[in-house]
Amino acid sequence: MIEKFIPYEVLKKINNYDRIVVGGIISLKNEMDVLFIKRSKHDFMPDKWEIPSGGIKQGESMFKALKREIKEETNLNIIKIVGYESAVAYIVNNKECLQITFRVFCYGNIKLSTEHSQYIFSDLNNIKDNLDIFMLKVFNIM
Repeated sequence: MIEKFIPYEVLKKINNYDRIVVGGIISLKNEMDVLFIKRSKHDFMPDKWEIPSGGIKQGESMFKALKREIKEETNLNIIKIVGYESAVAYIVNNKECLQITFRVFCYGNIKLSTEHSQYIFSDLNNIKDNLDIFMLKVFNIM
């Protein structure tokens, strides 16, 4: 149950949103660099660098959604959830959304979905100039 990592003030407002998204700031084993994936040119938000994330489906737990999204987008498997990183609210198509992001360790061989065209493991300081405002908020930089 990953909800235990989420601060109470975030959890008590979770039902106020139309859509909940979970995201993973991924490191492999004990590496410090983080996995960033670049959206495909033909997809929503083309060429944006991001972390694996996606919406929770009806009846799905946060953990199952996080596990599924990471697997679908990167082919990686979760070893351990290290903790909570952030909760960032945003609006898409007149729907209020909240992305809850966790730090996770994963293992496996990366195979990107068609949603993404590239990946890189990087220190946040080396890639932050390529991130949009939303991603900077996810990493608590803004």
